[in-house]
Parts: sequence; structure tokens; C-alpha cells
Amino acid sequence: MDNKIKIGDLKEVFEPEGMLSQYLETYEFRSQQLEMAESVKDVLKDSKHLIAEAPTGIGKSFAYLVPLILAIKQNKAESRTIISTNTISLQEQLISKDIPFLKKALPVDFKAVLVKGRSNYICLRRLERSSEMQKDMFDDEHQIQKYERIKEWAGMTKDGSLADLDFRPDLKIWDEVCSERDNCRGKHCSYHTECFFQKARRRMYNADLLIVNHHLFFADLGLRMSKQTLLPVYKKVILDEAHTIEEAATKHLGLEISNFKVKYLLDKLYNNNRRKGFLVHLKDTRSMRIVNQVRSGANEFFGLIESAAGQKRIKRVFKPGLLENSLHSLLEELYESLKESRSVVRTKEEEMDISSYMNRIRDLDTQLSLFVDQKLEGYVYWLEVSKKRRTRVVLNAAPVNVGLLLRQFLFEEIDSVIMTSATISTNNSFDYFKERLGIPRAEGLIASSPFDYQKQVKLYIPSQAPDPNDNEKYTEYVIQKVKRYIRQTRGKAFVLFTSYSLMNNVYDNIIVDLEDQGLAVFKQGGVLSRTQMLEEFRIDIDSVLFGTDSFWQGVDVAGSSLSNVIITKLPFSVPDHPVVEARMEVIAQRGGDPFMEYSLPIAILKLKQGFGRLIRHKNDKGIVVILDNRIRTKPYGRRFLNSLPECQMIVE
Repeated sequence: MDNKIKIGDLKEVFEPEGMLSQYLETYEFRSQQLEMAESVKDVLKDSKHLIAEAPTGIGKSFAYLVPLILAIKQNKAESRTIISTNTISLQEQLISKDIPFLKKALPVDFKAVLVKGRSNYICLRRLERSSEMQKDMFDDEHQIQKYERIKEWAGMTKDGSLADLDFRPDLKIWDEVCSERDNCRGKHCSYHTECFFQKARRRMYNADLLIVNHHLFFADLGLRMSKQTLLPVYKKVILDEAHTIEEAATKHLGLEISNFKVKYLLDKLYNNNRRKGFLVHLKDTRSMRIVNQVRSGANEFFGLIESAAGQKRIKRVFKPGLLENSLHSLLEELYESLKESRSVVRTKEEEMDISSYMNRIRDLDTQLSLFVDQKLEGYVYWLEVSKKRRTRVVLNAAPVNVGLLLRQFLFEEIDSVIMTSATISTNNSFDYFKERLGIPRAEGLIASSPFDYQKQVKLYIPSQAPDPNDNEKYTEYVIQKVKRYIRQTRGKAFVLFTSYSLMNNVYDNIIVDLEDQGLAVFKQGGVLSRTQMLEEFRIDIDSVLFGTDSFWQGVDVAGSSLSNVIITKLPFSVPDHPVVEARMEVIAQRGGDPFMEYSLPIAILKLKQGFGRLIRHKNDKGIVVILDNRIRTKPYGRRFLNSLPECQMIVE
């Protein structure tokens, strides 16, 4: 092995007789992988951004990891890079498989760590503190037993994070013992040297590669806007699964206040029914009384929101003043009462606990004010009401143009941002992606697929079909076609829907027929979780899975278990969701075409994702069925077809 390998010598790593082949018996040279690695190398060297569409099968993680690791050797002083993914499975692949392999294969000394949010770690100080308060905080003996299990585990764990627990802890209990930013004594804590979070933090600051998820990445970006941070300084970012960036950024740069969250906070302070809570431990009867007043005020406040929503599940709020922040004075009174209690407490521990609750009360009051007065410029505001076992009422706000924020705080601040996914381009262009994310300038790469879709895939589209807007006729049509194509492959099928209503209707009318054929059938929203459904589907190779939004992407089922993907409708977004509606309004106001510029590109990307569920390996074969006739009859249909890999197309 040549220990003098340089950043430009990527062929020595990737070519058939290169370094990777020496350590991996199953290694296959892929020209697309080397092509992407060269592009990553160039933008890292020149401090540019890169958008790389890397189809399934080219090995995109090695394509960005190898030049990144070699760049570390070239410039150790500026080596820290964030690698952010959307799914846990990809994080685990990177940290447990890909990076350990490259540590062996490449002559570079580097450190990589998986970075988790602070609340993932147990706080030994709070654990000890909660021992004194458990009778006042926990509802019953069952919760106390669970607490004791956590306490026993804390004495043995080396990691101290939720991932190391062999059971799922009660959220209420974990919330009392996990690490918190505003309840941390730092170097003054008697457990500082043993602290699991501080150990993880030191590893993070000493690492070259930080593996995070989009949730943590955009939470940190939001804090950076207000001069705070969760992550250390970095100048290079890899955003994998980049097709989810706009959605992830919108969610984490937005605002969400629910009646459930308010109740949870108040119950932690004092639950009048159970006579439990932090204030019981303090014996602070005055604050207990005010908590009860806040709870009554919150019930009235969220009741008014529910009434304002009327019969709608989602209702947009166009102007400030629809609601009055009637909780403001009550929250202020509670804050002042806690402040008074803090001044007379006996220990530093109690002082910190009270300060933590005061911060939460102040944050809640601030968020309510931001929503009611619509103080966040460029945001869209809406109410959301869902009625199941209990009514959930939510106030939401989200940035209309997330690209403005990303341009200012990400693309203009960071030297190199590398965005990659199997589905980023629309009709061989990154224009839509760049416009939505505010990318000022970037190099672009659309790699070819290593798969032979002409031999591996047959695409069935209808010659005739009812209008999808004719619900009754279209549902009957979908029922008959789904039956037919599932018989053709004897199961082994994903049936993808754009709505729960159509999915449930089709499922109810087909389940008996499928079970009569001896096929196991799994439906999203049933007893099994998403992860459990996928595992059962992989094991039973003749099964059928009915899924909606989350099964169109991020699902990897290679082999004979999946030989058939049935797409029931072209995946257009619901046009009446407040965020979608507001974004389309902005386009219309500047004279653009909201459908062509927004709705259509999103649907094309999602169709590509759904199509991509079928072929995950060079030996995979199967059929993709698109039941929506608009792909043939509408002028925009050709744009959908052109976005898919060239394969055998059968019209019937």
C-alpha cells in the first residue's frame, strides 16, 4: 500500500486493483462512483458547492467519504465536516459499516463520531436528584419500577444514551433524568468527569467527521441564527438524502405549540388529580394554585382555537388578531411565583430546577406571542385540530421560502455544501432544487445508473382509466387493477397511495381475495409499526404491503421479496395545505405558474422515489405499474415519463 497517497489519486482507491478491492472481496469497480468522487474532490479543493444525483447502486457514501477522508490528510487543521442524513438506517450504515471499513482501507488517521441530541443522554446528577423526588414526581409503583431499571442501567452503561437501553423508557421518567441545556452545572457539577454527554461532547470536538441527522443539523442551524450553537464550527457539509432538505428545514425552522405540550409541562409542575409534580416536592402551594389557573386558561384558550377552526382539520390564519394571547398574564404570574420560590430555596439543585421551569414558561409565552401576533416575517400560520381518543389542537408556523434562510445561514457561510440523493433532478435539471433551497451557485453532477433497466424493469401504464377525480369509478378501477397485478407476481408487491382514504377503501375490498391466495397483507396504520411491517414483508417473500407517504422513499427491500411496485395515483401534493398554498401564492404573485414551477416538480421527484423502490441491486427484476392515466393523456405526463429510467413500457 502506498502510504503517500494524495487527494488527487482517487483512481488508486477505486479502480479494480485499487485499495478498496484489497479489503473487500465483493468490491466492484463502478465508473459512476469514481466520477462522483472526483467531483467531490474538486469542490472540496475549490471551496464550492455540489449537487450530485447518485442513483441507487453506485455507492454514493464511499464516493463522498473517500475524497473527504483524503482531504483530511491534506489539511488536518480544517478537517471538521458534518455529514447529515435523513434516516437512522443510513447513519448506522455510515458509522458502523462504511467508516470502519475505510479506516482499515485508507492510510489516513481520522476520527468519526455519531452525534446525538443532548436529551439522548442520561444526566447522573439529575438521576441522583430524582431519587429524592420520585414519590412526588411519578404516578404509581409501575413508573417507580421503570425508574429503578434506568437507575440500575446507569450504573453499568458505557455509552449512557438511549440507544444503549435494552427497553423503551417511559417518556415522563426519561424527561426527569436526561441531560438538559438549562439544567446543567457544567464544570461545577460533581459528576462532570463522569458525565456521558460531556464525554460525547469532547469526542465531538476532537472528531473530523460528525454524523448527525437532519433534525439535529437544522436545529443547530436555527440556533445559529440567534448566535447560539449545538454543533462545533464546521466549514464543510455533506447533506445526504438531500431530497428531504426543504421539508426538514421547514419543519425545524418553524413553530409548533400544542395543547398536549402545554398540558405535559403543567403536569410536570403540578398534577392536581394525582397530587404529583415538582411543586409538591417544593411544597410551593402558591405556584400550585397558579398552575391550576394556567391549566384552566389553557383549556379555554385551546377550546377557542378549536372553535375558530370550525369543521376544518387545518385552517390557515391570514392576519394577527384572530386570537388573543389570554395565557400571557397567567404565564407571567406563574413565572414570577417560581422566581420568588427560587429566591428562598435551600439548595443549588432546587435553584437550577426552578430556573429550568422558568425558562420553559418564558419560552412558551414567547412562542404564543410569536404566533398570535404573527411576528415571524415571511412565515405562514395555521391551526390544526385532530380528534381521536383525545382532541389535539396545534398552532403552527413555518417559513414560506426556506431558501432565503438557507442561502444566508448555510450556503453563504459554509465553504462547501455537498448535496446528494438518488432523486434531485427534474427532467435532467437542478433548477427547481436550487431555486427551492436558495442555492446561489453550485456544481452539478447527474450520474448514470449502474443498473440495466431495459432488462430489469417492465413499466405498465394504462391505455384507458377513469378520471382520478371521479372517486367512485376510480376506486373501483384501482381495486380491479391491483388484484390483477398482484396475481401476476403472486404478491411481492408494494401498493403505494397518496391518501389514506383510497388506501383503506382498496384494502377493505381486496383483503379477502389476497388472503384466499395465501398472501400475507400489511397495511400502514395497522397494529405493526413501519419498521415491523418492513421486516415482516422482507421475511415473507409472497406478501403485499399497502403504504402511503413514508413508503415512497427511504425504504430498501432488495431481492425477490419486492418484484412489483404499484403506484395508484400520480403523487401531487395536497394544494390546500397552508405551506403548499402559501408557496404557490408567492409564485403566482410574481407572475409564475404555481403548477408547473412547484406542484409538478415535487410530484416528479416523488414518482422517481416510488419507482426507485423496485431495483436496489443489479440482480433485481420486476414490474412498476402506474395506474393514473394522466401520465399519457395530460401534456405534463411526458415530463413524468422522461424523469424515469429507460425501460420496457407496456400500455394496456
